[in-house]
Amino acid sequence: MGTVLYVAAHPDDENTRLIAYLARGRGYRTGYLSLTRGDGGQDLIGPELREQLGVIRTQELLAARRIDGGRQFFTRANDFGFSKDYKETLSIWDRQQVLSDMVRVIRTFRPDILITRFSTEPGGTHGHHTTSAILALEAFKLAGDPKAFPEQLGELTPWQPKRILWNAFFGRASATTENSPGAIRLDIGGYQPLLGESFGELAARSSSMHKSQGMGNVATRGSMSDAFQVLAGDPAKNDIMEGIDTTWSRIPGGVEIAKAMDDIVSHYNSQNPAASVPALLKVRTQVNALPVDRLLTDKRTQLDRIIQECLGLYVETLVPQAEVVPGEALKLRHSVILRADFPVRWIGVRYPSTNGEVKEPSDLIANQPAVRDVSQPLPKTTPLSQPYWLREEGTVGMYRVDDPSLIGLPENPPAFPVEYLFEIGGQTVVVSDQPVYVSADPVKGEIRRKLDVIPPVSMEFSDDLALFAPGATRAVTVDVTAARPSTRGTLLPQSSHRNSLRSHSLSIAPTAGPPQSRQPRTCHTREEDWLHPRCRRHRCAEPRTHGI
Repeated sequence: MGTVLYVAAHPDDENTRLIAYLARGRGYRTGYLSLTRGDGGQDLIGPELREQLGVIRTQELLAARRIDGGRQFFTRANDFGFSKDYKETLSIWDRQQVLSDMVRVIRTFRPDILITRFSTEPGGTHGHHTTSAILALEAFKLAGDPKAFPEQLGELTPWQPKRILWNAFFGRASATTENSPGAIRLDIGGYQPLLGESFGELAARSSSMHKSQGMGNVATRGSMSDAFQVLAGDPAKNDIMEGIDTTWSRIPGGVEIAKAMDDIVSHYNSQNPAASVPALLKVRTQVNALPVDRLLTDKRTQLDRIIQECLGLYVETLVPQAEVVPGEALKLRHSVILRADFPVRWIGVRYPSTNGEVKEPSDLIANQPAVRDVSQPLPKTTPLSQPYWLREEGTVGMYRVDDPSLIGLPENPPAFPVEYLFEIGGQTVVVSDQPVYVSADPVKGEIRRKLDVIPPVSMEFSDDLALFAPGATRAVTVDVTAARPSTRGTLLPQSSHRNSLRSHSLSIAPTAGPPQSRQPRTCHTREEDWLHPRCRRHRCAEPRTHGI
């Protein structure tokens, strides 16, 4: 029941061995808060830089967390490149915005302790690194204060972690800390028998996910000591979680739940996991009777997942194509299969974004797929599939995110969430899912792609750069793509510079016949065919009326 939040500046700054030890070894809820997405670094695997690199490194972090068992969080801070010291960093980042984001993550995740990767003392490292520690210490002191960032309260409540520690690992300050009489030392080089791997092996596989940074590592095995220094909060001498109850006893009524779970584990039959389901359902009733709490919400989700796994209950939502336009009808194929011989009733499917629901109750038969084909509208207001931190124009130091509920998340929520409803032992169990497009690659095998929401029309200049002499005009070519054959509209060129663009509007409509048989034409007339489905080129070829 313990919770730890690790804080640093960039992807790859985290101590993957420690995260694996805490999450996979001690069983704590363990998170990594990376202040940035690593946009300002180099890319060893491709040409992508800046925002594109930030998207890549976000996914690398998520891949790492799937291995070491941690969760991933971010702030809106933009990695603008190397910074000489924390003062320079804070002159470019918006200190209050980053602090607000860090406090929001603490109030959301509710950690018992915070751990920084870097020292609060400047010198010998990247300015972002020192800043991450300085701001972590400030956020630690503010998160429990109801006067700090009151706009977050209501949705969230103040939360005060017990202590914040520095995980010393290099430099003179680190050597001083490691040899200090007050340093806490932990052996994080243990072995997880259920996984058949040491924490060093898990750490190597986790850090090797940072492929764009060339962070591939060789696995290590055996004892490995790490040092920690308390920066603020309750003192500790022997352990980072000293004095913190990490058992079910911290929850009123939790002692009986702990006993029941211990009994379930002791009687678990690996050849018949479903035999544990009746006892798990009893525990579920007990847990659901407890007060609403973010930690208990996680435990409820975890318990439902255990029940699902014990039953071998698999759900899948397939779509015939990976891209959809807002307002379109989604063709969904819902598939369910129950691999255990246990009574389960499929009640129906819910669609939270439309408040829609399809109910066709049926009893599942062991190892026999059940399939339902339905059509559901995608709301016209559904945001396009752009990473949420890139939807609005930011600054050199900060991304702009207008929806506070998204701040801290590693990636966008599902474009069209789906909920499967089952009746199991008289209780309703909800399994969350999202639509995916599945294809086969001759080399990679199965490829699963989440649903992307695309605009009905997109356009771009055919050339990235155009040079103009002062006062001159020239032809500019624009590629226009219609996502659907029935798209109609008007192309109206505009410019932010007054009188710098002279062109009339261009009406566009679908043309009969296969797109391959038609050739692009220059836009000399007011009406022009809009070719589908790929790029159709309109060339403004008359300088007198279409030149820039």
